[in-house]
Amino acid sequence: MRIPDRKIMLCSLLLAIFPPRAGAQTNPPASLENISAAMSRARTLFMRFVQERHLSLFNEPLRSEGFLCFQKPGRIRWETTVPYKSILVSDGFGTAQFEWMDGKWTKLDSGLGDALQNVMSQIAGVMDGRYANDRRSYAATVTNIAGDLVVTLVPQNETVRTMMAAIEVHLAADLKETRRVVLRENGGDYTDIRFSEQSVNFEPPAGTFDRGAPVDIGKIRSAAANAKP
Repeated sequence: MRIPDRKIMLCSLLLAIFPPRAGAQTNPPASLENISAAMSRARTLFMRFVQERHLSLFNEPLRSEGFLCFQKPGRIRWETTVPYKSILVSDGFGTAQFEWMDGKWTKLDSGLGDALQNVMSQIAGVMDGRYANDRRSYAATVTNIAGDLVVTLVPQNETVRTMMAAIEVHLAADLKETRRVVLRENGGDYTDIRFSEQSVNFEPPAGTFDRGAPVDIGKIRSAAANAKP
């Protein structure tokens, strides 16, 4: 059984704070208020991710691949497809974890229920565009690096700061893509997540966030790919 690292899971879910938006301006002002307004327009989000965990103990990064799907008001599905197959899903009321065993999905007890659901409620508020007015969880700054907007989040809670130093969210300058999320840990280790196949405001198929029998990822991917821009 593989239980996702809590720090990586938090980082992975936080990427949903900054989804791309449809109809973005060519040169949007680089401010938290404008990014927050852009976020509020995204009802659903789908992304393919490639994640690399860089640890000082290893010469090569630990790599995994998969897909993220988000739907307001707080539904999230984080599915790993390589090097193993697992699903962590929330329907907004509770969470469930599955792992592919003996040719079928097996439901597991992840032990992340309460903690994950708390994160979900925070993300739901952020997705509604309330992030710019909430400075209690993170101190946020926006910079322009090599043509990209980079939002840096520094945790304000002392307990959270023992797990991570900062989260960097790299956005395309026109706000049409979330390109990368980097979790900086204390001590120099970091997790780098890069995204592709991004779709916004598509209609997820029935069962996407089902905690009993989640639908196959291929159907979700197809629905996202066929959605109108």
